[in-house]
Order: sequence, then structure tokens, then C-alpha cells
Amino acid sequence: MNIETFVEVGVLNRQSQAYISNALKNINISYSECVFLSNLYNNEGINQEELSSILFIDKTLTAKSIKSLEEKGFLIRERCEIDKRSKRLYLTDKGRGCKEEIFSRLEKWINFITDGMDIKTKNVVFNGLRLMSERAASANFDELLQNIDENGNKD
Repeated sequence: MNIETFVEVGVLNRQSQAYISNALKNINISYSECVFLSNLYNNEGINQEELSSILFIDKTLTAKSIKSLEEKGFLIRERCEIDKRSKRLYLTDKGRGCKEEIFSRLEKWINFITDGMDIKTKNVVFNGLRLMSERAASANFDELLQNIDENGNKD
């Protein structure tokens, strides 16, 4: 096993978070708020539970970030007519208005971290990440862990 891969993925994740936090500071959007907001651009009208599920993010963190985005004026929550307990999420004009800036900053980061890669390499990397994400999303942790001893060895 190559432990360096885990270290590299961790560095990429932490540096991406730091970049996004700094890049969107001027419009008062945190990293986690950016994740939710950028997903709402393609899923407007979704409820919080569905959004948590799509992103594999804890419902408590989702509620906290959505509340913050609502308080900052980026989105509104409207009670669902069919299920009164559910609230649908909709972007405000302010939320829609910062889409271009958010996506521009994200694209700038992607361009920076892939600088020096030819288009073929980029396609391989992005396709690999997509496949790995899909595989991770479908993971059954109980099944994966059932035959592993305390040292991490398979029985």
C-alpha cells in the first residue's frame, strides 16, 4: 500500500479548502458554504436532507451552513406544500449574483493545480477522481471492515 497517496490526497484537500476560503473571503463565503452554494446552482428547490445526502455531509453541518447562507442573504428556505416539515432551498438574487465569481475562482484553482499537465493527463486524472468518488459513495463500510483484524490485515 502506498501511504503517500493518502498524504497527497490530504494535502490537496486541505490546500483546496484554504484557497477557497481565501478566494471567497471578499464575498463572505466560507469553504463549506461554497460547497453547498455551488451545489444549489444545479439543484435549486432541493431540501436540506437531500442536499446532505448528495454531498455525503452530516445533517448538522448542512443545517449550520444553510442557516448561515440564509442569514447572509444568499438563499431562502420555503416550506414544502406537500410535506410541511420539509423546507426547500432557493437562491436569492444575491446568491445567483455571485455564481460567476465562485465558479471563476474554482476554475482558477483547478487551472493552477493542473498546470503542466497536458489535456490527456487532465482527462485521466479527472476521470479517475470521478470513478474513485463514485466507488467511495457506494462503499459499505461494515462489509469492508468485517474481515480486517486490529493490524489492518485481511483474515
